[in-house]
Amino acid sequence: MSFRFVKVLLLLALLAGGFAGVARALDFDDEDPVPPPAEVGLVYSYEIGTHAGCLPHRLEILSGELPPGLSIRRIDLDTHVVEGMATEPGVFNAWIGLKDCANSSAETLFTFTVWVRRWGIATESLGPAAVGSAYAAKLEGKGVPSTVVWEVTSGALPAGLTLAKAGTISGTPTAAGSSTFTVKGTAESTDPASAGTRIDSRQFTLNVSAQLSAALSRSVAEVGIPVRSSLVATGGTAPYTWSAKSVLPAGLALGSNGSISGVPRRTGAVTITAHVVDANGSAKDVSVRLVVRPRLAIASKFLPAATAGHAYRANVKIRGGAGGLQWSVRGASAGLRIDAATGRLSGSPSVAGTFRFTVRVRDVLGAVSAKTFILTVH
Repeated sequence: MSFRFVKVLLLLALLAGGFAGVARALDFDDEDPVPPPAEVGLVYSYEIGTHAGCLPHRLEILSGELPPGLSIRRIDLDTHVVEGMATEPGVFNAWIGLKDCANSSAETLFTFTVWVRRWGIATESLGPAAVGSAYAAKLEGKGVPSTVVWEVTSGALPAGLTLAKAGTISGTPTAAGSSTFTVKGTAESTDPASAGTRIDSRQFTLNVSAQLSAALSRSVAEVGIPVRSSLVATGGTAPYTWSAKSVLPAGLALGSNGSISGVPRRTGAVTITAHVVDANGSAKDVSVRLVVRPRLAIASKFLPAATAGHAYRANVKIRGGAGGLQWSVRGASAGLRIDAATGRLSGSPSVAGTFRFTVRVRDVLGAVSAKTFILTVH
């Protein structure tokens, strides 16, 4: 009876030894692995455990491939991790081989499913800025509800601007130019069903134009002559919208397009202050100086007498006007002419007598004055 009992014990021991041998075979912890789905832009980590054999264990891709952006890293003697951030959606099959220190091996097929990106940067471009004008732009994300931390990872913002962690670019630019930089958004999901950290990056170019300033296309006006002038902006981005901040000379008005219209009624120099806003909302008060001159008129009352056959020279004087004069004469004595630029009569009268002729002058603003003179030639 005891002999049979001993045989049974020996048989059980042999069977137990056989099962123990199977349990100790080098293999993956998961015989039929189903990696969790990855996602473009999602920080991914999937541990692969192994057992038996002699340590350390090592893994290698025998065929197929991991999703682009993911790689295998050993974290201890018998555990590896597939980690990284997938860059392409799709289904990727990889036969992963396992080897131990004795070069024993095992292999298993791993199938990785990568979903399309579910969170990313929504802002596609940044509006231009202007030197000296306050600037603000908010970076936005889209997709899985998340709290986002923003940072510049390469390049630099324009001087005077900063990026807050909450995603607002703000400040006052101090220099004109173009700046290219890369922004990264790190999003932590607030939706338990879509838990995880998601990352997206985008390159932006922010143009900073010169400081807003203005000048008059024509800084001189004339009493009684319709004004032909307008405010011309430099810096910023067209179109511009204008409004008056000071009182204009009597008879004049400022249009929203910067045109100055009307007919001045009084002479004098005045400083016009206007408020200009460019297409991006940059705004500034600018001041320009407008001079209103008296109406052009010929001031000479008479001309000195001349002598036939002798050289003659006389200047026709004016008052007021805006320069750029053009002179002409009609009916002058034979031998006399007028300089079109200076209004000087010169020449040598050929015959004696009394002559009536008209001198006409026009200035750059279109004002015209004409006067008839009587010239005695002895």
